[in-house]
Amino acid sequence: MTAALEVQPISYRQRTQSVHRQPHSKTNRTTRRQHLSTESIPANRITFKRHDRISFVNHSLWRIHSGYVRSLTWNAEGEPVPLGFWSVGDVVGYPLAQTCPYEAECITAVEAEYLSVSHPLSREMVLGQIRQSNSLLRIAHCRDSQQRILQFVCWLAEHFGTATATGIQISLKLTHQEIADSIGTTRVTVTRLLKALESKGHIVWRTHEKMVFRKTFEQCYIRSGLTSRHI
Repeated sequence: MTAALEVQPISYRQRTQSVHRQPHSKTNRTTRRQHLSTESIPANRITFKRHDRISFVNHSLWRIHSGYVRSLTWNAEGEPVPLGFWSVGDVVGYPLAQTCPYEAECITAVEAEYLSVSHPLSREMVLGQIRQSNSLLRIAHCRDSQQRILQFVCWLAEHFGTATATGIQISLKLTHQEIADSIGTTRVTVTRLLKALESKGHIVWRTHEKMVFRKTFEQCYIRSGLTSRHI
């Protein structure tokens, strides 16, 4: 077991805002024991809960084997700035992002494999980071707030969606606050705009179902040049 697996993940927000659990709480000690348990998984893999932060010691890397992760940095006001969203097979870590501060937050339960700092970085790994960051940056700078959130929802459909007869079902379930962080707005605005898009027949946005209709994806995303994917 490497030293990286012996460190309790601590987020930048914890250091700056002190809004998370106290570091010596019973809950935190329990989570630590769960993270360090390797009885049911290979020795270089760790299981994380939703909202856990993955520790990057000595600029290490992690490969995701299950679940979803978002990589983050923070602005001067301590607000999160998402750099990308990652799933099975993706590799995350500072050597790829080259951004400081940097951390990765588990959006769902996650199983991830520790990779040493000497693990080779492939061309596709680097390009994947660049593509995601560029796409999110372009969406975040869309002036019209409704178009901005619609573009982001379509982006989720492109990267984390499954085509159906009527549209694309989105498997990645983000909270309204996580969406707000991603497009530079407020949670209240996200809630209002999602309801408006649903009432106009562009999306279905319910607790257990997130979908972009085929016509909306083609008109608002493909024809605008944001992707070449067709469904």
